[in-house]
Amino acid sequence: MDHDLLIKALKAAQKGQKYAFATVVETTARGTPRKAGAKMVVWEDGSLFGTIGGGRNEKEAQKECLKAIKSGKPALIAYNLFGQKDQPVCGGQMKVFIEPFVPRKHLVICGAGHVALPLSIIAKMLGYKITIIDSRKEFANKARFPHADNILAGDHAKKLAAIRIDRNTHIMIMTHGHEYDFDCAKAVVKSDAGYLGVISSRPKKLKLFSELRKMRVPESLIKKIHIPAGIDIGGQTPEEIAVSIAAELVAINNRESIGSQKFKEK
Repeated sequence: MDHDLLIKALKAAQKGQKYAFATVVETTARGTPRKAGAKMVVWEDGSLFGTIGGGRNEKEAQKECLKAIKSGKPALIAYNLFGQKDQPVCGGQMKVFIEPFVPRKHLVICGAGHVALPLSIIAKMLGYKITIIDSRKEFANKARFPHADNILAGDHAKKLAAIRIDRNTHIMIMTHGHEYDFDCAKAVVKSDAGYLGVISSRPKKLKLFSELRKMRVPESLIKKIHIPAGIDIGGQTPEEIAVSIAAELVAINNRESIGSQKFKEK
């Protein structure tokens, strides 16, 4: 095992970079250029470290790694080396496992009130990195959120705007004032966030959408806002509302698995 490769991958993960491993898992003849266990890592920009044998097959594996980085899905690819058209002449077959590194999802909760606490606990159990933002230091503190990774006390929208946001970032807005909710939504509506939710009544939703349209925010972005956030389970208590929001997050993360046969009526 190439320790330098693993160290580079670890450093990339710590920086939040995306990458994928290509590992030779099986060879069928002595002529293959690398044996089982050979590994390379490919970054999102196409650069790589390590080798699984070079040549056309390695180039194809590099492309498969880039596909996996985008889809988040692993793959098992077989490459022939029998010297036929466009094939190396080493002999045999090589199977390569493509494994993308999927960064931990980041839930940013704007507001540290009654729903934020159970939601943050549930999300932590689901594997999220948790960031809490609130202007009130008596709410935004480690004593109240000992499980949170980051706690930011100060202006909600300004703190939110300073966070690095990408597709792995999920944002839940639930501050103690409508004006703060609106400011937060305006700050990130054009971001790459994979989820943007707002706790809301119908009048609040209509007012927010009206303000966003005055800002000339495209309808396609407005429609991406989950408002009111959560799945309708009739939730009343803060804990029940937190469960409904967490369920929506799970559904967003597993959208391709929804509709499995086990839930269909016979």
